[in-house]
Amino acid sequence: MSTYRQQQAAATRLRVIAAARTVFASRGYHTATIPDVARAAGVAIPTVYKIFGGKRNLFSAVIEQWRSGFVPPSIDEIPSDPQEALAHWAAVIRRQWETGLDIAAIYRTAAATEPDVQAELTARLAQREQWVHHVAERLSPNRDPGITNDEAAAVLSALAMPEIYQELVMTRGWTPDAFERWLSDALNRLLLVD
Repeated sequence: MSTYRQQQAAATRLRVIAAARTVFASRGYHTATIPDVARAAGVAIPTVYKIFGGKRNLFSAVIEQWRSGFVPPSIDEIPSDPQEALAHWAAVIRRQWETGLDIAAIYRTAAATEPDVQAELTARLAQREQWVHHVAERLSPNRDPGITNDEAAAVLSALAMPEIYQELVMTRGWTPDAFERWLSDALNRLLLVD
């Protein structure tokens, strides 16, 4: 395949993913159809099936495209300094919800009706829990001695919920920068000692 055709194929793939995300958000995963997505992307229905095989794979591609914008390539990228680790965590959470509140809603509704989506969500949450515990372990040199690693992980996870970002940024009008600073500062105050 020529470079030009490869570029066209990649551009079509991205266009279909973007259209699917919009359709899933507006119609819900359960009621969205491949013809809906094809129409929104401006491509033929067989093109969507050829690229993705079906709605389930298309949904996974939407999730992967979103995650590529905030998930660090390696768990080793979490800084070893406790304050830097918390600042890193706050930045990741900010990017996650700044770019994906719609994804959280799509995932919730899809998981409620589709067992395979629920299974994928459960697996992703287990992977996320590993990251949370890794960040919590980074805090151990400066962590409040009254807080266990599991308790620190629980706090990291609780303050990273999409509902908190939505309340502060979408409802109360905070900027994403203000949210990130608040999250980093709050985690420092709650988990670390001077």
